[in-house]
Amino acid sequence: MTTEITEILNGFKKFSENPYSDAIKFLKEYIEVEPTDEAYFELGKALFVNEDYDESIEYLKKTKNFKAAAYLGLDYYMKEDYPNAIRHFNEFLKENTNETVLTYLMISHEKNHEWENAIRCGEELLEINPGNYSIRCRLIDCHFNLREYEKSLYYINELDCKKLRYKKGMALFNLKRYEEAIEELKNVKTLEAYKLISKSYENLKKPQKAIMYLSKAYEKDPNTEILFEISEISFKNGFHTNSISILEEVLMEDPKNEKALEKIARNYLELQKFELVIMYCEELLKVNEDNFNAYLLLSETYPYLDDNYKALELAEKGLKINPESAELWVQKAWAIYPVDFEEFVKCYEHAIKLEPNNTENYTKLIWYCALEERQDYAHKYYEKLLFYNPAFVKSFEEVTKYSNI
Repeated sequence: MTTEITEILNGFKKFSENPYSDAIKFLKEYIEVEPTDEAYFELGKALFVNEDYDESIEYLKKTKNFKAAAYLGLDYYMKEDYPNAIRHFNEFLKENTNETVLTYLMISHEKNHEWENAIRCGEELLEINPGNYSIRCRLIDCHFNLREYEKSLYYINELDCKKLRYKKGMALFNLKRYEEAIEELKNVKTLEAYKLISKSYENLKKPQKAIMYLSKAYEKDPNTEILFEISEISFKNGFHTNSISILEEVLMEDPKNEKALEKIARNYLELQKFELVIMYCEELLKVNEDNFNAYLLLSETYPYLDDNYKALELAEKGLKINPESAELWVQKAWAIYPVDFEEFVKCYEHAIKLEPNNTENYTKLIWYCALEERQDYAHKYYEKLLFYNPAFVKSFEEVTKYSNI
């Protein structure tokens, strides 16, 4: 760059209200007369600062100045074109070591979900500046995204920062070190921490404590989804009365909540309170006559009341709404089994086509085929089971055990 142009650009910086706009105007006029390499570079820089990224790229591509690659990378970065940003940053870094450019390269790799490349950049940055806190934080996240939780923990422990306690708890949780995760997270006292503590206790088979911490989460954020989570843990662990009580709270706020009505009906089915199952399913159908889960629950319930015809009718209604429900095809099979074995098999075949990896459906069908002395069917479905689940270890004899009693 000539001394004259340098002085003019410096003057814009000192005295102009719009230094970059003035510089751009001046440089464009200058290039018309004398299109020098340095003029293109300075114009590209000014356009970048002025956030005119496309035009900046156009002029920077006309210069041979090695620094242009860095600015081109920044232009593409600002345009969120990360592959091109990476290409230009790498071109610049072949000849130069620059902490700022290397940082942008790392972030570009992160934006592109190229975690290994981002880690390589981060490690190089730590060689340049071992005390770089933000890069260590980025490395924690990169290793986390690669599920390299031990490596994340290494950087977390190096930083020993209270702000990273939740992240440390997450890493310990993912390493299945649940007790340690709980101890770390107890000091965090945020919604997310309480939820993760709850999951940790659930994995430790301590449902009461899992429920306690979800209740703390609900105090932080009184949201219906948390109540559903509490009810689900209660349901899975046989605390059906508690599950129903929580769901009734949801219905107090929203009497037409389909999810709550359905889950209450499921709890009553587990408790074998069949009249209440029917009552809540009927309420559910008043809210939404096309709720196929209501028909599924009712078709499961009526056989207990010795009414297979009603169960069959309801399963067929449900299948009109959702013919892709393997569960409804199974319920139809059981409703029809006492009177039509061939139709029972066809219904199970439908369910198996929809869920070819469902081992339980195969084993039940095989067992009942053997019970009905249809060994040809039993062997056929056993072969299919082995085809779809080669890891299945039980022999045909084990699957059909007691079917001949």
